[in-house]
Amino acid sequence: MRKLITYFFCFIVVLLCGYVGFRSYKVWKQKHALEMARAFLASSDERNAVLSLQQVLQANPANLEANRLMARLTEAARSPAALIWWSRVVALNPQSTFDRLALAQADMIFGNYSAATNALNGVDAAGKQTAAYHNLAGGVAAAANDLAGAESHFLEAARLDPLSEVPQVNLDLVHLHGSNALAQAQARANLERIATDPNLPGLHCQALRQLTTDALQNKRSQAAEAYSRELVGQTNSQFADRLLRLDVLAGTGSSEFKLALAELQREAAKDRAEVYELATWQLAHNAPADTLVWLQTLPKETLTSQAAMLPAAECRTTLGDWPGLQTSLQRQNWAELEFLRHAFLARALKGQGLTTAATGEWEQALKAANGQKQSLVMLFNLAAQWNFSSEAQSLLWTIVNQYPEERWAYQALSKALIAGGQTRPLMMLFSRQSKRAPSDLAAKRNVAMLALLLDAREFKPFELAQEVYRAAPTNSSVVSTYAFSLYLQRKNSEALAAIEKLSAEQLENPVISGYYGLILKANGDAARAKSYLELSSKATLLPEERKLIDAAKTGA
Repeated sequence: MRKLITYFFCFIVVLLCGYVGFRSYKVWKQKHALEMARAFLASSDERNAVLSLQQVLQANPANLEANRLMARLTEAARSPAALIWWSRVVALNPQSTFDRLALAQADMIFGNYSAATNALNGVDAAGKQTAAYHNLAGGVAAAANDLAGAESHFLEAARLDPLSEVPQVNLDLVHLHGSNALAQAQARANLERIATDPNLPGLHCQALRQLTTDALQNKRSQAAEAYSRELVGQTNSQFADRLLRLDVLAGTGSSEFKLALAELQREAAKDRAEVYELATWQLAHNAPADTLVWLQTLPKETLTSQAAMLPAAECRTTLGDWPGLQTSLQRQNWAELEFLRHAFLARALKGQGLTTAATGEWEQALKAANGQKQSLVMLFNLAAQWNFSSEAQSLLWTIVNQYPEERWAYQALSKALIAGGQTRPLMMLFSRQSKRAPSDLAAKRNVAMLALLLDAREFKPFELAQEVYRAAPTNSSVVSTYAFSLYLQRKNSEALAAIEKLSAEQLENPVISGYYGLILKANGDAARAKSYLELSSKATLLPEERKLIDAAKTGA
């Protein structure tokens, strides 16, 4: 018995030692692969760097540095996969201001301004006291045409970093897009100074870009041509600057355009990031057939990369070449973007009338997205672009339920439900929002109004309308909701007294005028009621609202 116990004890020790050794080997292997990835990156060997990082991530998907390096590599390659990788980095390191700003920057690169705003909202209080945050937030605001917000951010960036010229260049951009002629002239003068200042070589390109864009937008062809020529001649100019030069040549009808485009196509064929940028530029200029022809001339290794496969799919989609799209996609693998490949396959099948097969591919796309926020958002963008209404709405519900911080999804879903006249789902959406944010009076008011329209007594709409009214007695939407609740309780004189606290201008708002008309008629003033009921036709009405208004108009 003693021998058995001894043998058993030794066996356990051996197992433990083996496990510890195996764990140590795995840690060493990850560390070694990460060191190899860094070495490959230092020698610009991106292909082997990616393979090394994949080894690390296969062993440990939560390795922060490996995820961050993949994010940087895919962003440098201008692959939308960068959005997924940066989202993973932020999920692994949610307190990092640097990583959140990097995600917002990536969203900006790919035109996802709502997502960029949301990424910036997640920055903590300390992070929001940095010039880097305000410079980026100002850029997002400017892209959304919020010039006042952009100016405020850039001014704060200048205050936080008074020695930097970057906020001033950004402010000049805002002033160029404003309506003040004097401020515009001053901005142009500042940018021209910066563009030639030998002490600010790092800002020459940024200043020249803004001067070029400004001249192009204001149809100052000669100035745009001169600025863009000087821009591409800078030693630190980017490929995007060459594309801006193409914009100028195309916009001015220059005979150099075709030659410059052909030269860029030859240059871009050597770099995957440039392939994606040029293909995207050509697609934006309504040349899908020409873009596809050029993509098919690329070397096989480039043609089978994400940089070429994604724009090629977009070309065939724009052209409506559904059989060609289906055939090309079936032979491909899009790695992190496999969910997008399945989505494009669904589009190809739907375009050929193969509805059942298309539904199956869309389900595969959702499965491959695996509930990841960035993947769901990218699928939603495609569904909206293709008018896949039910799929888009389903994705919005998923995003709202799983990621309630994504306010844009909440707003987009409510807009879609209103447009579709889906009153009850709309009420449930607002009810969910009200429960998540009890201080959100707008959501609470919406629940009260919709519950009144649907006679959903379980929400206690009369009490809710009164509660919101007590909290915001001067808000026009709140007042009209409270007045409507009194009207439904046949307290007509009280309803009239409540709603007539609004100004004449507010009562003529089509969203409110219909309710005022109902209350006027209930109080025996049919003559005045008629004009207000008619005015309500200018608003987007829910079916229940339309039924009430129509009944009042006909005297029913």
